[in-house]
Amino acid sequence: MSPTNILEPTGPNIALGRTTWLDSVLSTPSATVERRLPVQALVGYEQRPNPLDAENPAEFLLTMRRYLVWAGDWSYLELEYLCGGAVKSSTFQQALEGTELPRYVFLMAFVTACAGTDDGERRRWVTAWQRLRSAGY
Repeated sequence: MSPTNILEPTGPNIALGRTTWLDSVLSTPSATVERRLPVQALVGYEQRPNPLDAENPAEFLLTMRRYLVWAGDWSYLELEYLCGGAVKSSTFQQALEGTELPRYVFLMAFVTACAGTDDGERRRWVTAWQRLRSAGY
């Protein structure tokens, strides 16, 4: 039995009898979602926030928030969708508005949502994260 007003994990909840914007987003294959990926040829690509400049968790989180705006200013719900549901929107909100260094899984979901499968971006973020973790944060 599927309760009404709750989305089924496989897509739109047909029991609701109508399709909302969220139902259509969730039923759209992620490969067809328009994603503004950072492309090196774009003007301003080198002006993207650099996580390697962060010296503490507060600076790292500020860099994450700035990177989010630079990458496309996605909402927390859009981030959840773009990372394949690996992290919930409420977790994105808590972590990005918090003060502690995020966990590795969260970081990878964030980078995936913002930059897709760009290995260079993943390496930059993981290197900065590991440096802060090894410093005791």
